[in-house]
Amino acid sequence: MELRQLTYFAQLYREGNVTRAAQSLNIVQPALSMQIAKLESELGLVLFERTSKGMTPTPAGERAFELFSPILEQVLKARHELTGDGQEIRGRVRVGLVASATNAALADTLAYFIEHHPDVEIYVTTGFSMELVEKLRAGDLDCVVINQTFGQEEFAGRQILDEELVLATGVDTTLPIDSPVPLHALASLKLVLPSPRHGLRRAIENVLRAHSIEVHPRLEIDDTTVIELFIKRTDWVSILPASMVNRELLAGNLRVHPLAPPGISRRMLCLRDPSRPSATAETAFIDVLATKLGALQAATTALTHASTEDHT
Repeated sequence: MELRQLTYFAQLYREGNVTRAAQSLNIVQPALSMQIAKLESELGLVLFERTSKGMTPTPAGERAFELFSPILEQVLKARHELTGDGQEIRGRVRVGLVASATNAALADTLAYFIEHHPDVEIYVTTGFSMELVEKLRAGDLDCVVINQTFGQEEFAGRQILDEELVLATGVDTTLPIDSPVPLHALASLKLVLPSPRHGLRRAIENVLRAHSIEVHPRLEIDDTTVIELFIKRTDWVSILPASMVNRELLAGNLRVHPLAPPGISRRMLCLRDPSRPSATAETAFIDVLATKLGALQAATTALTHASTEDHT
């Protein structure tokens, strides 16, 4: 098993698409496919299934990502510590994030930098995607992590995560339908969602409209943390990112239910001004954030699938 194979595997897992993964890795598609095939052969496991949505991880693939992520994180740590002939990473990072990314992944990323890169000055702000893009355009931020719900061709983009959304409920809430939940059944549930100005709402409605499904939530709350608190205490439900609900799921405060194919997902991109050189500290920060988000998603997905199997 080679580090290169694990790196390629992790990138394909995050992208969910061979073409995008190969482009991100700056390699040709056959080379990526060959290394994934070698890894599967060595492990004796099928890690991906080719579906209409792209390359979908199998249960073995989900488990592999969960186990490999800490290894890759340690390699990332070692690489960054060796950057610049042993010189510590320095500088300032000004990052804008959509609120749904400010979960345990951000806290873990900040903790990592404080411990390993104490000379890096970090400024983090949150907001809606369009607001963050305007700050990036004005030069107030070095990069922004947003939901891909619109095109911004003037910026250089890097995919951070292709993440499935899940139906989240309180632990005492009983759904009137079985898991996985069909998309058409969402219209009959007591949904609380962000407003249409929120990137998550756009991602949800884009998929539902494509299948001629409309939802009309009676409650709209843009603060996803408040949504989590609300559904914990009531019988209302919401559609939230897998990485976001991991902490409450592990604490036993929430339950999550997978959505039936084709499901709903959101792509998170990191945008930056291509005319400005990318600083080492900025790249390192986004690398760690992407790893932390991917690990949370993988952990939640594994728990969701395990829970579904337990009830079948």
